[in-house]
This record gives sequence, structure tokens and C-alpha cells, in this order.
Amino acid sequence: LSGPGIAINSISISSTFCATGSEDGYLRLWPLDFSAVVLEAEHEAPVSSVCISPDSSKVLCTTTTGNLGYLDIQSRDYNTLMRSHEDSILAFSVEGTWKQMATVSQDNTIRVWDLVSMQQLYDFTAADEMPCAVAFHPTQQILACGFDSGMVRTFSLAASDLLAEHKQHRTVITGLTFSPNGNFMFSSCLQGTLALYSCVAQKSHILRVLGNVVARDAGSGPDALVVSGDSRLLAFVGPSKYVVTVMEACSLDELLRVDISVLDLNSTALDSALKVCFAPVPRGELLVSTSSNKILVLDAKTGRLVREVSPVHKLSCSSLVLSKDGRYLLTAGDRVIKVWDYQMRFDINFQVYIGHSEPVRQVAFTPDQQHVVSVGDAIFLWDFLALPVEGSPPASPFLFTEGSSEKLKDASETPRQIVPLPLSSSPPCLDVSSVHQAECQSIFSESDKEEEAGLPGSSRMVANGDKDASVLEMESVRNEELLVVRPKVRQGSSRSPGESANVVCSHTESLLTWVLNVPDWAILLELILSQCLFFLQSFLSPPAGSEVLKLKAVIGYNGNGRGNMVWNPDTGFFAYTCGCVIVVEDLHSGSQNHWLGHAEEISTLAVSHDAQVLASASGKRNGDSHCQICIWNVQDGVCSASLLHHETQVQAMAFSRDDRFLVTLGDYSDQTIALWNTYTYKLVSSICISEPVHDMAFSPLSHRELACVGKGAMMFWLLEQQGADVNLKVHRELTSLCYGADTLLYSGTNSGQICVWDTETNCCFMTWEADEGEIGVLVCRRNRLVSGSNTKRIPVAAVQELRLKGPDARSSSVLLEHEITLDGTIVSAAFDDSLEMGIVGTTAGTLWYINWMESTSIRLISGHKNKVTEVCFSPDETHCATCGEDGSVRIWSLGSMELVVQFQVLNQSCQCLAWEPHPIVTWAAESQHVVTGYSDGTIRVFSISRTEMELKMHPHAVAVTAITYSTDGEMIISGGKDGLVVVSSPHTGMTIHVLADHRGSPITVLQCTRKEYRDFGVEGGELWLATSSDRRVSVWASDWLKDKCELLDWLSFPAPAGPEGLGSLPPSLAAFCPWEPGTLVYVGFGMQKEALFYSLHKKQVVEKISLPYFATSLSLSPAARFMAVGFGGEYRRV
Repeated sequence: LSGPGIAINSISISSTFCATGSEDGYLRLWPLDFSAVVLEAEHEAPVSSVCISPDSSKVLCTTTTGNLGYLDIQSRDYNTLMRSHEDSILAFSVEGTWKQMATVSQDNTIRVWDLVSMQQLYDFTAADEMPCAVAFHPTQQILACGFDSGMVRTFSLAASDLLAEHKQHRTVITGLTFSPNGNFMFSSCLQGTLALYSCVAQKSHILRVLGNVVARDAGSGPDALVVSGDSRLLAFVGPSKYVVTVMEACSLDELLRVDISVLDLNSTALDSALKVCFAPVPRGELLVSTSSNKILVLDAKTGRLVREVSPVHKLSCSSLVLSKDGRYLLTAGDRVIKVWDYQMRFDINFQVYIGHSEPVRQVAFTPDQQHVVSVGDAIFLWDFLALPVEGSPPASPFLFTEGSSEKLKDASETPRQIVPLPLSSSPPCLDVSSVHQAECQSIFSESDKEEEAGLPGSSRMVANGDKDASVLEMESVRNEELLVVRPKVRQGSSRSPGESANVVCSHTESLLTWVLNVPDWAILLELILSQCLFFLQSFLSPPAGSEVLKLKAVIGYNGNGRGNMVWNPDTGFFAYTCGCVIVVEDLHSGSQNHWLGHAEEISTLAVSHDAQVLASASGKRNGDSHCQICIWNVQDGVCSASLLHHETQVQAMAFSRDDRFLVTLGDYSDQTIALWNTYTYKLVSSICISEPVHDMAFSPLSHRELACVGKGAMMFWLLEQQGADVNLKVHRELTSLCYGADTLLYSGTNSGQICVWDTETNCCFMTWEADEGEIGVLVCRRNRLVSGSNTKRIPVAAVQELRLKGPDARSSSVLLEHEITLDGTIVSAAFDDSLEMGIVGTTAGTLWYINWMESTSIRLISGHKNKVTEVCFSPDETHCATCGEDGSVRIWSLGSMELVVQFQVLNQSCQCLAWEPHPIVTWAAESQHVVTGYSDGTIRVFSISRTEMELKMHPHAVAVTAITYSTDGEMIISGGKDGLVVVSSPHTGMTIHVLADHRGSPITVLQCTRKEYRDFGVEGGELWLATSSDRRVSVWASDWLKDKCELLDWLSFPAPAGPEGLGSLPPSLAAFCPWEPGTLVYVGFGMQKEALFYSLHKKQVVEKISLPYFATSLSLSPAARFMAVGFGGEYRRV
């Protein structure tokens, strides 16, 4: 063939003929010698591609207008399989009576589709105008369409006729909708004009037009106007983008204006409204999405803010809609769809569905609530598989696209060697069974009731229409997993009984659902039993006294607590807290005992007056209903009781003078005072208080009187006993009586004042300015008073005159004796009876020994002020280095557990550090260094022997998250939050290499090890790895002297869909295995909770160790075959 013929766009050849698709719209069939056309089919647009079927009976072709069809060669019939828009879809509307959907697109077409057959019914083309909004009449076969010219037209689909044209607008139509009763139609344009039409007759007519009421700068969208379900209210953004207006729908009379920009008083930026949506009528709520990625739920009548949801999407929310029953909320943004539990009852209240490659323009439920439609780059129809209201309580919905239900591929835990390519077929569809009320209210729920309700081995039929499906639910109390197994028998299945089961996994934070295609129940039972036996064999707690890993020493004091240090001068009992651990220390020998029992950080301590009982309180763990109070026997350190009453935190605790009662005080959220019997540790009385209380103390003169100090008030309580009942009542007698010398009570204020109270009259008779800041600690012994405040000062004053003169005393009666300045706010203090010596704790994490006679302060315990971010050991294991968010780097002696040297960088957080390895040359052995990475992107090298900073460099633009030395100490390898890995010289500070392979995901681990020079087929004596938060590990071989750095292996570990944001997932961690050269160990968020051993020689996972939880830290022993794994909370494993 030659000559200036028609352009051929596609060609396909079989063994008998050839098919061509050309620019003139013809599909032609030719013999192989191209002598003449055998068969041809004409299309309305150029043919873009052709393909002959394998049996040469059909020819598939596509056109540039988005049509897909095939030519049957034998019958010479042409069949159109699918039609589609040529450009992005701008808006759609769905009606329920005839089950039709209308769409408008940038290709200037209006199309009407049958939702049942998914076939196109009508196609309207506007030559010089672009349709931009569309709406179905709720009861008649009438379609309204708005155009970019400002024209609004209504069409009769039954008669295929134009009913009316409305020219009230002059520019792009931004909103078009009917009222649910069909009586009115509303339209708006980009100039802010709002129009109301009457639709009682088939031909609509204008009723009212308002100018400048809809926001001009809010941007165009398909759903700018919304009408309430009872057709009474109309809402939109306007007249500015900061205001939402509600009008009476039938008249456009304004009813309410809400200024969105000022609802968040703590924000410095103005918030603007984007989209609005009405909740179902009984709720009377209006939802507003804002530019700050929030959804505001307002009262539609008053405009009052009911609640706030944030963040909704990373970018703006382009569309939102509520289901008719008000249980589920749909939002679109970031090219994804989210389905929310509207009540927001769970830790994670949404599920994310991915499918669009461009921004989602609009999303909505179909009228029967069985499907969800979303448009943008294409039209997506999703099955909405939520539990019905009458069958079960609200559960989390599942969305799946229509299409193939083939099984998931690539479900192996073996890391991929290449970047996975996108599938050419539709995403697989998972069968999801409903879960009944007793076992799971929602897939987001983690309540204790659900853990206790599931009965292992229970089975039932699934109410989803599949008669052959059944469910076996197995609930693990510790792992909180639900195993859903469904055998499926389908006609035409090609599975043989001998094939193994295929497993697919759908994961949320609290529920792991497995869907298996099992041909034989024997395979299923074998699978379950093997997994159960493997789990039991993997983790059996060692016998008492035979633990491999024991806590040796704790360095640090928790300055975040309040009253979390106790000391009894008579017995010498001394205890303080550090995180979840109670440290009982001998002040003479320095030996420690560690009492473990709390799962969360301990907030406060209290010791009985005979020093035989210690009470400790900690916060509430996720999933628990109450916080924990532990009662300890001081003699043997055994927890004898656990008290559960307060819902959030315990602010303070105190024993009565006779040690018969323990009083516990809840924090500002709990606001309860509880009284416990110390003989039985049963709750005697509990009282709710109207205002938060900060501190309390029993009277030294009476075991029945208790005083509390709170917000601007002092409360006196009296323990009243009537028979066996003891009640806690407010002591309200406030009459004037004679004053006694020993009836004084002192209280501190947040303004630095100390008030003196007469406990007999409950009156304050004197105050004086004792400090410039908030006084948090007061200790009085005989004639002396110690106060501690947030000014870091702790003064001692003589108050003998107050005892002698009583109410006749003046502030001049108080004499300041001594004052010492410490390193932080005073949070705890304990002194002897003469107030000559004591121990004081500060927010800097330090415990000080104070001696007033000698005017000295000695540091007893010192630790990091904030979170410790990393720890490493010196090569000779005589010292260890720690760094923290307080910006300090501390070097500790492992022999004495004493602080050797500290390096402090102000206003920066130290994120990571590494100790320099043994130097090759002997003359440099005495000079030890540590390298540290900071939140501002800087790296510092500190000399330990000279106690100074030797080098500072700034190779990163963001925070440094991982750092290490090369094995010879001649290079520093650092990784940043942006995923860049930088190789620098510790001598000159110059940047040698910048590796961007992990760009976009924070580096979590960097590690180096030695290798044979030509091992793995590459030159270099060093092997090092980099791990990033996206579950990728790169392994490199380097020869630094020859400036060689070569990528050896690239691992990508699969994982199910998890919560948004890498920061909310367990970290990805990897380390070289010391006892298996050429092998690395990986832990992280994945298909299973396990540690994977990957061989660099075999390029595959060679061993797996099951873990009870996802790991948060990992370390491998270089001396023995031990692996230490840390988990969230208090759990550790070896």
C-alpha cells in the first residue's frame, strides 16, 4: 500500500487476515496480501486501536470518542460494548424511579446512563457551550442542565424535547438542584446570582432572582447549592467564602448566617467554607467543609457549632454527602473517597478507597443507598456493603468497584525485587461478611466488651445472599484479630481439590479479616491448627527467675509527674518514677529495685505514714475504661491490689494520719474524689466535684479532716462514720471562734502568694507574696515552711510568729532564711522533721539533695527532660550515650551509672547519635567521638575526652532521623526526614555523596558492617543498609577510599492498607545479622506481625519469627544469637 491515503492508527494481524483502524472512522478487514477489503465497519470518530481475538472470530476496536465495540466476522454484526466521555466528568445526578444517571463533561456532552445495565441511553452535544451542572427532577423524567454561558435548560427525557431555557445568569453555572419534593429548582452562577424557579408545571418558570448572595471566590463546583430533606431550607457558601447562609427554600428569605472564619478562636488564619451538606431532617444539622481540612457540624437553626472533624483530607474536600439514615458520611479529596462513621465513635472513623487518578469532582449515594457514584477522570460505581439498620447496629461500610472478583495477587511476604507495576484489570473485589452485634459493633471498635463476647469456634450463616458461604470466627484476646474464613463454590471454577488455599487480607487498625477460598475443610483445619501451634510454640513466657533479659538500672526521673517521689526519713525508704517503672533506691549504696506493673506513665505516688505501703497511679491505656492505681507492699515490692475507679488520670493521693484510708483525686477531666479502705482496698465513697482540684492533704491533727485546693477556692472535707459506713462530706461550718496555735494551714497560688488558714474557722487570715511564679509544692515542719515554684527557686522561711500570733500576725512575721535555685520547676519535695535536709524533684528530670544547714544542693538523680530518642554503647562497652528531645547528649558510665559528660544544644531536638568505632590507628584510640543529628538538619561531632564540639555541618534541609559511622570511622552516613541519605567526612565536614533513592520517606535506620572485598560480586570492604518508613530497604557496597558506593539490593516489603500517614504506623526497622553474615533482619508494619530474615545471597526470606505485636525497636546481639525486640507500651521480647 502506498500513496497519500488515509492515516492508519492501528493494525492487528492474525494467521488468516489483517485488521486496520484508520482516521476516517473505518475498521477494515484485509486478506494477508491486502488485495481488497473483505469487511469494514464505520464509526462516528477515528478508530484508535484494533485487536483480533485469539480464535480470529471477532475484532475489538476503540474510537477516539471513548467507544469500545467488536465486529463479529461470521455474522457481520457490530456490537458496542461501552461508551464513555472523552474528557473529565464535571458533575452527575442520579434518580431512583427509572434508575438513571446523567453526567456532564468537558467534552461538551450530556449523557444519560442506565444504572442497571450500565449502558448509555442518551447523548446530547452542545456545540458552542460546555455543560457544567446537571440535576434530575425527583419525580418526573425531566433533566435540568446548566452551561458555562449561564444558560439553564430543562429537557423532557420521555419526549426527548427541550422544555425551557432560562437566561437569568450571565456566566458559568456553579450550582443546580431540585428540592426533594420537586416543587422548586435553584441555580447559581460564578457572579454570585441565585435564582428560584417553580417546577409545579412541566415547564419551569422563574420566581425570584437575588444578586451577590452566593460566594464569587468560592470556586465552581457541581454541588454549590443544597436543599434539606424536607424541602424547607436552602444552604450555600456566600455572600463571601467565609460565610454560610441558610434561606427559606420556597421564598429565598434569609434565615441564618454563620461566619466560619471565627469559629476556631485558637487559629491565626482565616478559615473559609468550601462545601455544605444537610444531615437527615430529624438531626437538623448542617455540615460545612473548610479550607483548613475540617468538617464543621452546625445546628441548622441556630448556627451553633455542634462538633468538628479534623483533619478530613490532606488537601481540600471537593464533595461531601450523608446517607439517608445519617449513619455514614462520604467525602472526596486527594483523589480518594473516604467513608466515615458519622457519630465519630471510634479511634479511626473512616475507610479510604482509591481508584481515581485525577481529583474527584463529586460523590453521592444512589437513591436506594446500595451504591456510591464518584466522578472525575471516569465514572466509578461502588457497591456500598454496610449492615442494614434493622439487622445489626451501625458497622463500618465496605466499598468495592464493580468488576472482577479475582483473588489478590502478590500476597506473599517475600519482598519484591522490583517496583510493582499497576494492574491492567480492575481491582479485585473482596467478599466481606457481616459481623453480628455481640462480636463486633464496628471494625474500628476496640472495646473490652467485644474481646469478651467472641466465642472461639462459633459458626453461622452469612446474611449476604451466598447460600454456600459460612463463617468461622476465631478471636485472639491479646492480638484482637478476627479470622473470617469462607469456602466458596462457584460454577465454572477451575480450582482442583489439591490446590492450596489462596489468602487475601483486608486490614484496619483493630480488625484483620482473612478471606480464603478453601476447597476442603481439612485444609482449613490444618491451616488453623498449624498457625495456633506455631504461635504457642513461638511465645511461652520463661519460668520465674529464668528470664534472659532483666532490668538492671534506670537512669532518669520523670519530671512530667506531680508528687511522684517519696522519701521517709525514719525508714530511709526512697522511691521515684521513670515512665511506667517505680524505682526504689538505696540512697547509701545506690542499688535499685524496680517495681513493674503499670502499662502507662505513672503520674503520682503516695506512701503511708508507717512507710509500709506505697500507692502509685498511672494513666489510662487505649482500650481501657479506667486508669490504674497499684498498691505495693514496701517490704517485698509485691503489688497487693489494683484499684480501678478514675476514668482519666489521678492528680494526687494521700493516706490518712492513721493509714486507715487512702484518698485519690482525679484530674480536671475526671473531677472525682475517691475514698478507699486500706484494709480491704474497697471503694468507700466517691464524690464528684464541680471544679478541678489541684492538690489535697490530711490534717496533721485529725485523721478525719481533709483539705483540698482548687480554682480560687479551698475546700475542707470531713470523714463522717455512721456504723460501718464512712462518708466524705464538705465541712461547711464557718463561724468565728478562738484561734489555736497549731491549727494553721498554708496554701499556695499560681500568682506566687501563700495563704494562711485557720482550720477551725475555715478562714484565711493572712497572705503574702512568697514568689513570682506558680507555687506547686509546700512543706511545713514545726516553725519552718518550704515552697517550690516554676521560677526554679526553693526558699525556706521561718513561720514561728504565725503560730504564736495566729490571726494577729502580719506578713512581716514571715522571715526568709535560705533560698536555692535549681534547674527546673519544683514538682515534688520530701524533708525530715526538722526541715534541715530533704530531696526535691524538678521538671528537668533531676532529684536534688538539699541541706539547709550547709546551704548545699547535690544532684542525686539526673535524666533527660523529655523523650530519649536513641541510645548507643561505646566500642569497649564501658560507656553509653543517650540523646533526647531536650537537645542534650549525655555520656554515662556503665559501671557506676553516673553521668560523665553532657553536651547541650538549645532549641533543638537531638534525634539520633552514633559512637565512633575503634580507630584503625592506635594513636587515635584515646580520642573517642560521638556524632549526633538534630531536628534542624545539622550534624555535630563531639569529642568525649576533650568535652567539646569539634565539628558542625549542615548537610540536610530537614530533620536528621538516622546516623551512623562507616566501619572504619572515616565516613558519616546520615538520613533525613525527606528520605535523602548523605555521606560526609568527619574530618572536613564535606559532603561526599547524596543518595536520593528513598526520597519522600523518612529514613529510620542506617547500619554498616564489614564484608569480604569481593563478596556478592562487587568490590568494597563495607556493607551498609538504609531503611525508610515506606517499608523499603536498600543495601549498598562501598569502598570509600576509591569513592565507590554501589547499590547491591533493593527490598520492598508488602503491607495491607493502614491508617493514613506513615507517622501513625509502626516503624520499618532492619539490621544485619551478626551470626549469619549476608543476612539482614526486618521488622515493620506488614501482612503479619513477624521478624523476617532475608538472605542477600539467596535473594529471599529464609526464616520468619512470629511476634505478638508490631515491633517498634530492634537490636541484635553481636555476641550471642539473641534478638531484642521492643513493642508499643511496656512489652519487650528476647
